[in-house]
Amino acid sequence: MAGTLLLGGCAPAPDIWGNSLPPAPQVTSIYYRTETPAATFTLLPTTTLLPTKTFTPTRTPIPTTTITPTPSFKSIKRVLIVSFDGLRPDAIAAAPMENLQKLADGGAYSFTSDRTIAYPATSPSHASMLSGLCMEDHGVIYNKYFMYMGYSKGVDIFDLAHEAGLRTVMIVSKDKLRQMAEPETTDVFEIAYGEPAIVRAVLPQIDEGFGLMFIHFAGADNRGHKYGWMSGEYLKILRDGDEAFGEILKSLEENKLLDSTLIIITADHGGHDKNHIGLIIEDYRIPFIAYGPGVVQKELTLPMYTMDTAATAAYALGLPLQPDWDGIPVYEAFGFPQIATHEKDPCK
Repeated sequence: MAGTLLLGGCAPAPDIWGNSLPPAPQVTSIYYRTETPAATFTLLPTTTLLPTKTFTPTRTPIPTTTITPTPSFKSIKRVLIVSFDGLRPDAIAAAPMENLQKLADGGAYSFTSDRTIAYPATSPSHASMLSGLCMEDHGVIYNKYFMYMGYSKGVDIFDLAHEAGLRTVMIVSKDKLRQMAEPETTDVFEIAYGEPAIVRAVLPQIDEGFGLMFIHFAGADNRGHKYGWMSGEYLKILRDGDEAFGEILKSLEENKLLDSTLIIITADHGGHDKNHIGLIIEDYRIPFIAYGPGVVQKELTLPMYTMDTAATAAYALGLPLQPDWDGIPVYEAFGFPQIATHEKDPCK
């Protein structure tokens, strides 16, 4: 199992990359935007869906679980988690984000019942999203990377996937997201600034194949802070992000991977005016869209939290759910009874 080693004394400190210094139901179609002109879309057919720390030097996943889930789906070979930083659920229709709407229409989604953690900020929220833990457990308590604090603690979804021999990829738009997973658990970690650059970084990884990939689009958060959430500029960058995501969907289909990939689309937080400091529900409410093999077509209304993303990804890949996780798999998205639920905020 991957671990983290804190070096002291005269040994060189790791940089943000983890290196030593110096180097030692059915959807009939999904829209994809064509290159000319910007407002024109080409309708392509989709593949038919199948039915249905204190910080310690080493960490070992606990293979037991307090939940007994329904066995995972053999048809799911990989999981793609996509985070649109600062995406309010109501902005999906307002933008509009046509690819996200198509996936929601053909999958399981929640635009009203999923929430982020009490500190709705990029780093703590993404750490909870990928670790399945509340902020006080994963230890990412600042919205900035401090080397001395190390990486997100606990056994996260990248630990489990890497241990299982899956190829793991992270393509992000903010360098501080390096803190979300240790370098030794990510086969590929790349920073790309801007939605088109994200696509250029992602497509070769799809060609090579992956078991777990996390993609982060930062444009909406950047525009929200500058122009305001739900402003024209904010909605415009979301349309650009949706167009970029459409190219990723197209590549999955062309590589014959779409019908065996579980796609989870979510966000770290919402926002209002020019901030997301937790004053109103729009700061906390986030979208959740699941699309892929075995996913049923329905609106999810059960109480959900961002920690459920890691748990759902682990469940779908047949990886061991960790007994200390605060997240719960969204079984209902696959048409099964929700055998465990959040009766209250797990982080309070």
